[in-house]
Amino acid sequence: MLGRTALLASLVALSLSALVTHAQPALRVFPLRVQIARDADGSSAPITDDAWLSAQVASANEIFAPHGVGFVVDSRATLPDAHARLETRADRHALGARLDPSRIDWFVVRSLRDVDDPSQMRRGVHWRPAGRPGAHFVIVSAISGPTVLAHELGHYFGNPHSSTPGNIMSYERGDVPPFFDAPQSRRIARFASRFARERAPAPIDRDASDALPPETR
Repeated sequence: MLGRTALLASLVALSLSALVTHAQPALRVFPLRVQIARDADGSSAPITDDAWLSAQVASANEIFAPHGVGFVVDSRATLPDAHARLETRADRHALGARLDPSRIDWFVVRSLRDVDDPSQMRRGVHWRPAGRPGAHFVIVSAISGPTVLAHELGHYFGNPHSSTPGNIMSYERGDVPPFFDAPQSRRIARFASRFARERAPAPIDRDASDALPPETR
């Protein structure tokens, strides 16, 4: 039989455990609508394969999951050749005509030029198209490593760049896996709540580990 002190300690431990469990954020899964460029004009082959797409989404899910957010590719389609190479701001703005407000739009392109320094190429960008208030989307170049989508989604959920090495919003790698800090986490929670309330994008009842859907043309 438990003594009074031991029983009290057990009850406190159970209460704390329940509190911690209750405090864990419920995972909101947001749908990604990915449009993928071909590997050459007129080709039938996408610029990236399923393994590349899955690695991008898996990294994003690993980094966002502790903050109550997950992602699943809900739709994918071919991006017309006219949008495969983005050289100017106008090229990026033109993608605004291809958005679905109920999903997070993700464009995978052959190349993405730095519009501030045209001598450089970019791996990814979070962009707000001109003339479309409230609209925004992410672009990832086919040359990108597996955490670039997560970085751009960090911007999508309201976070600016960070100077902290290892932070997913930093350009400087650290000695630990990529992470969001506490203020960034709170910002993600606010944006996720707003997106869910406005249904733009709208969370869906899907598991973040679901397989990629078939491509549509």
